[in-house]
Amino acid sequence: MPKDLRSYIRQLEKSAPSELLYLNKEVDSNLEATAVCRKLELQDKLPMVVFKNPKAINGSRAEMPLIFNVFATRCKLALALGLEPNQDKMELSLSLYNRYKRLFQPEEIVNAPVQQVIKQGDKVNLEELPIPIHHAKDGGPYILGGSMITKDMETGAYNLAMIRCMVKSCNTITVHAEPHHHTGMNIKKYKDAGKPTPFAIAVGHHPSFYLGSLWEGPYGRNEFEIVGAAMQEPLRLVPSVTYGSDLMVPADAEIIIEGYIFPDRMAEEGPIGEHTRYYKTIRGGKVDKRYDPLAKITAITHRKDAYYQSCWIGHTEHGLIGAIPKEAVIYEKAKATCPGLKAVHLTPAGVCRYLCYLSLDQRVAGEAKDAILAAFISDWHIKYAIAVDTDIDIFNDKEVLWAVSTRVWAEKDVFQIRGCMGASLDPTTSIEDKKSIVTRVGIDATKPFGEPFSEVCEVDLDILNAIKVEDYL
Repeated sequence: MPKDLRSYIRQLEKSAPSELLYLNKEVDSNLEATAVCRKLELQDKLPMVVFKNPKAINGSRAEMPLIFNVFATRCKLALALGLEPNQDKMELSLSLYNRYKRLFQPEEIVNAPVQQVIKQGDKVNLEELPIPIHHAKDGGPYILGGSMITKDMETGAYNLAMIRCMVKSCNTITVHAEPHHHTGMNIKKYKDAGKPTPFAIAVGHHPSFYLGSLWEGPYGRNEFEIVGAAMQEPLRLVPSVTYGSDLMVPADAEIIIEGYIFPDRMAEEGPIGEHTRYYKTIRGGKVDKRYDPLAKITAITHRKDAYYQSCWIGHTEHGLIGAIPKEAVIYEKAKATCPGLKAVHLTPAGVCRYLCYLSLDQRVAGEAKDAILAAFISDWHIKYAIAVDTDIDIFNDKEVLWAVSTRVWAEKDVFQIRGCMGASLDPTTSIEDKKSIVTRVGIDATKPFGEPFSEVCEVDLDILNAIKVEDYL
């Protein structure tokens, strides 16, 4: 059977039932659903939450359940990749790194599950869906759990990315795609030609589908092949309702939203709580009003018993699903430069984007700084990169900060690179002249190469490894 969201749910029911929570009570998709998720989060609980009876945007009872926290724990993502749930944490990124090397060609099918129900023209109504409003001061409902599909108008190469889309009416949305993102580059080509950009949004699929669609390699690759690599099987496709075979869409998604982006129409977007867990503001503390391309929805197709999947922006699931593919790409690129690199971690303490830990076994003096530079080049989000020795667990912030506190001589181990491209949503970046500029900071927290250093004190490891605490109860 092909991988899809429901096969993953069955896997959780069988192998990790504590990672799945069904809630029967009616819930409002406007703020109430995320309040429930936040309550669980404050109790250190991050199960996939299936709200069986959500309200739609228009206040009516939605025809489909609403799902959050699909990606909220490494345990769930490990199971999705066929790994043991308690495996070494770096295995997630390494597994994905190895999967990306073997591409799978997509395959076209007929009678796609996602086209069991087709709505076009006057029947298109986004307000019938349980699309959530996430935060108290958000400007409206956002489609956040979908992967947007666009094509390079010159080469026909498909691109996939989780792009946020604000619902403006029953059949219009805004599309927030940074100009240097691949989706933004595709949109710009159509805009420069004075043409609308065809697109589709796949909502609800297997987690490995999203791990593939968030791959951040070179522009111009057919990312349906990358998704197949992440899934380890060909991605099944079907011609879209609006564009036929000119725009193929995932056959096993829960919902497909099709449409086109106007080349010359913009609409106010936001505000929305960002991945930083801040609202984007301008000097003086005012919430920044943004304007994004406006899009028209031409068709909505879905399964008869579809789930509506959302992703809670700024919280654990949003950070993790973005971090794992980034870690894999950073590892691949930095490893080529620094063979001593052993692991990479985009810590949640840096919203899984801005703070990168690098574990390496230095072969020569200076390799730690080279690894830091390679990480900066590999992902433009990174503002702070910290290199540590392999005796430090980079998945433990306390250990990394201990290394910084006890192994760093600031005059020679800390360096800055000014005037770098930054993320426009980063609240610390300069916004003068509409530019997002950041200073990158590298910290070499490794022990001096080839020189004596203070010995770490530890209990007897043979005794430690043999001890079972329950024997002392």
